[in-house]
Amino acid sequence: LVALLGFFLFRPLRTKINERGRIVSETIQRARDQEAEAAQLRAQWQERMRTIEQQAEEIILAAQREAQAKSADLLREARVRLDRLTEEMRADLERYRNEVVVLHYDEILDTVMVLAGHVVQSVTTRRTHDDLVTNFCASIYQLPQTDVEEYRQIMAGRVPIAFVSTPVALSPEQIRTLEDTLSSLVDQRVALQMTTDPSLVAGIQVRLGDKLIENSIRQQLVRIRGRVQRDLVARIEEI
Repeated sequence: LVALLGFFLFRPLRTKINERGRIVSETIQRARDQEAEAAQLRAQWQERMRTIEQQAEEIILAAQREAQAKSADLLREARVRLDRLTEEMRADLERYRNEVVVLHYDEILDTVMVLAGHVVQSVTTRRTHDDLVTNFCASIYQLPQTDVEEYRQIMAGRVPIAFVSTPVALSPEQIRTLEDTLSSLVDQRVALQMTTDPSLVAGIQVRLGDKLIENSIRQQLVRIRGRVQRDLVARIEEI
């Protein structure tokens, strides 16, 4: 009997754990593949640099021999050609490096965010979720009056229903607090339509009419990704 209970109780959990492990392994493998591709590009350009350096040495030697027979002007011309060739090589290298980064930075950021989400989800507690829900309700009461009026205009003439998503079910006390908070916001009694969305990790998302309000770990990860992306683009443009 114990073995049967173990089989039926823990088999779904083991399946979920194995599936999560498979997703993380695939994400890590994609990151490794991208790293290998970048390494291959770097190796190709290193080889090209060595070839150009050899060509440069040949140009200098040829110019030196010719200069000895003719004049020092030819040597200066050779050095100009060499400088131009080196500058073109550096420009090409910078352009290709930037193209590689631009081509893959979305995938790299997505991979990092997926891994970060798994890590955060594994250490997130119920207390974290409850704190985010509490802060959400508190933030509603701190909205500027202009925002409050906007929500009331949106809900005027509509059925007063708020569509609420959370990663785990709210407690009865949290539901009552949320109902009172949203009812105060739109100045009419609001009913809640609850759904579960584990991708939020912790926190809450509420839709009133066509307005979406969210305070969740997922939202914070999305904001971090946006800041990193903007910083990366700015750095590339400065190069």
